[in-house]
Amino acid sequence: MQQAPSNNTQMRTAAIVTIVVIIGLLLLGRFVIGMMDNNNTTTDTTTTNNSNDGTVQTFPQNNNTTSNNSSLDTSDLGPVVVAQGVDRDNCAVDATTSFDNNDPIYVVLEDSALPQGTTMFARLYENDRALEDTRELTAEQAYDNTCVSFVFEPTNNAEVWDAGSYEVEFFVNGNSYQSASFQIR
Repeated sequence: MQQAPSNNTQMRTAAIVTIVVIIGLLLLGRFVIGMMDNNNTTTDTTTTNNSNDGTVQTFPQNNNTTSNNSSLDTSDLGPVVVAQGVDRDNCAVDATTSFDNNDPIYVVLEDSALPQGTTMFARLYENDRALEDTRELTAEQAYDNTCVSFVFEPTNNAEVWDAGSYEVEFFVNGNSYQSASFQIR
């Protein structure tokens, strides 16, 4: 005769599931922090904008805009969106196509499967003129269902964006993948 599971067994099962979920979140956090630490990607390194006198300040970048030998099935990549922020998993929060002139602009590659060694960066355009590239990130391991984000902010010299039409283009393994357009009001 079979016995019904005891509360002890149910509690152990719940504890194991909780531990597995926590470990998964820690690994995802390590991926995000590791990508940022290894490539020195911080808000400071991705801030460039036209200053009030019409000059453009761009931080030095070493992006490889030619294809590397890593093959990637782009059907495994999610959409590129612009948003007002990101959540703790680097996924878009408040996706929009219109920003105020002092807002940070987050560009997010959502829900993607990335093989180890995949490289990514984003390029910002104003009226079809390239303004800035972010630092290139490299996936240190394979990831499923992950989000990758970059942020563009006004610089200290030009504390606001110029009003107008902008576009951000996402590059994967040195190749243009997808872009998203937005307005600064």
